Amino acid sequence: MEEEHIESKEVAMEFELDPQQRAEVRERYPKCYFPNPVMEPLFFGRRDKKRIATKKAIIDQKTNKVFGICSEMYKVVHYEDIIYLVEKSLESITEFGKLEIRPQTYMEGARFRMDLLYPDAKTHIKVGEDIIPKISLDSSLDLSTRLKGKLGLFMLKCTNGMGTWKSSITFARRHLQTLLLDDLVKSINSGFKMVDGQINMWKKWTEIPVNIDLYESLWETLPFSEAERKRIEVLPEMGTGLLLPTAIGNKNLDLWSLNSVLTQFSTHEVKSERRKIELETSVAKVMERVASSIQ
Repeated sequence: MEEEHIESKEVAMEFELDPQQRAEVRERYPKCYFPNPVMEPLFFGRRDKKRIATKKAIIDQKTNKVFGICSEMYKVVHYEDIIYLVEKSLESITEFGKLEIRPQTYMEGARFRMDLLYPDAKTHIKVGEDIIPKISLDSSLDLSTRLKGKLGLFMLKCTNGMGTWKSSITFARRHLQTLLLDDLVKSINSGFKMVDGQINMWKKWTEIPVNIDLYESLWETLPFSEAERKRIEVLPEMGTGLLLPTAIGNKNLDLWSLNSVLTQFSTHEVKSERRKIELETSVAKVMERVASSIQ
């Protein structure tokens, strides 16, 4: 499935929380590490150091970690400011029930992800498997990721939440970040209008059989090592206990169940937050490509 990309071209208004407001955001999310980024002058040379006039370093004042080198015109955006504006922007979206916000940082604060979930907007896919709307926002201080968001769905397995990325819309702001998120609300509303169609498509995945030939060809394109494949094949699916080799041998493996096991492994067995996020998108692209070629 092709993703729709929406990039804002508006001139954003300057927005910054004051220190007290940022402290209040941190108090609401005590499990998330918030760096304190500042821009410092950049010098070169050993004895007679000279300042590089057009460049600065982005540094975490809490740890002295250097996140990256940027133009002196770059606008550093605190993660607390993003959370606050998202909270305010999404107050107008009430038809999906209560919003649950899960922020996290990784790579020592260099990168940021915030998952927004609507637990009340539950839709049934198959026995024991329901999905709810999910929005993921990413940003960074190491210049690797501009402020961008994706809307998809989050699959619930028993009492455990298993993220499974089914992206339907992507929206982004340029990396020279000044914050104006009116376009975020518009993009999210546009994405939600597409959800019903996507759910119907994913229900069809439960009817797509995976035979041994398709199974082996999938492993050639999936982003897992041989060692990881061995771990995945002995991992029982949450809720059903399904094992991939057994299901293949009994000829009752479908595309949805295969995807469930893969995303279960990515979410619960992979330790690196960076790799979890990368796998979320790359696995989905492989599965969507296969489904499109069969349907």
